[in-house]
Amino acid sequence: MRRKPKAVRLVAVWDLRASLASAIRKACSGLSQLASVVLHGPTAVAPHPFTELKCAEARDGGTSPVAIEHHFGGGGPVPPPASKREALPVAALSITFLYQELVRHRLWNARFERGGSGDASGRPPVRSLATRHWAEPAVDGWNAVAGAVGLAEAWAFEGALLPPEAHSAYDLPRDVRMRLTVCLSVAWKFERQLSSRFPRTFYDDEPNLVSPHTCELAYLGYSFLSVEERRAFGPWGQENGPRVRALYAEMLNLEASLLLSVPVFSTLVGGNQVRAEARLQALLDGGALTVSEAMAARAIVPYFNAVWLNGRSERPTAGALACVAALCVRAAAAPGHEAELRAWFVPAERRRARALLLNALHPQDIPRALLSLGCYADPCWKHYECISPHTLELALVASNNIV
Repeated sequence: MRRKPKAVRLVAVWDLRASLASAIRKACSGLSQLASVVLHGPTAVAPHPFTELKCAEARDGGTSPVAIEHHFGGGGPVPPPASKREALPVAALSITFLYQELVRHRLWNARFERGGSGDASGRPPVRSLATRHWAEPAVDGWNAVAGAVGLAEAWAFEGALLPPEAHSAYDLPRDVRMRLTVCLSVAWKFERQLSSRFPRTFYDDEPNLVSPHTCELAYLGYSFLSVEERRAFGPWGQENGPRVRALYAEMLNLEASLLLSVPVFSTLVGGNQVRAEARLQALLDGGALTVSEAMAARAIVPYFNAVWLNGRSERPTAGALACVAALCVRAAAAPGHEAELRAWFVPAERRRARALLLNALHPQDIPRALLSLGCYADPCWKHYECISPHTLELALVASNNIV
């Protein structure tokens, strides 16, 4: 389990606020000007404007003496909830596939190393407990996929003309696919920086196609182009530099739009999967789960965070995810003792946990495809027993005693 995740995040926020405090007090107008310079590139479309920045001394009733107030607003009409709910599973499948490919090919480092100089041997310190249980990309140990899906739900479909039915990533409009890429990139950078120190020196002011300062964001967008779009775009290389740079500028503009349109911090730290970690931590602290059971439960939370993506169901709460994961871990390790979990969850959470078990036993097309991408379909995986059909059936029977 992550130790005291809220404390870690609060410390990170405090450090950020402390570093900004003096600058905001001295040059609020300068910050406003700086934001404008950063967000307006030569090829950028005009983004949504920042609201006025106010000095701590001049504000009354602000949320924080060092906060930058911004009223988030969308960039276009929002599709009907039903259309967005039907498109979200395809978006989640696309994000999951791209994330696992990036990790599998070692383009992103999803290991639980803290980075930096490490110990006397020169090796970076490793969170061995998290590595042991969450090493597989499908487990989404950094909450990058869950965070990206949350950002996508809040922003990626604005102004888009969604198809009546979407069966693959390329059924979605190009602009939506580019936005999904930005959602994954922002979620990954946000989550990864919380508990790691990987210094990187950039030698060039402008990005290029060679390490270390690359056009990674454009490359991710390029990965989401269809065959026809890629043919029209041309190859990924120096010979196609102008188009690569134009795509990079487009992606940066979309990233700025996301940051201005969505409260990214609260969306990512307040997601159901992140909050499920806190619920499992409470079960661990209260003695309802052992350390091994709590880690196994967190490892299968993304499994149940995928089975509901059928285009009709509502997002499960953190309590429902924690409840169903704890039920399965307990059913696999100590059948007959699941009733002890009843006191930890309210009736609505227990009922939704039972519904998630039914979804898992009878997954539909897209949830089935999601669960087939990684370790959840591998009988040799460390925690496969916790989500095997036999265990799911045991947990379903046990759920009748706690609903």
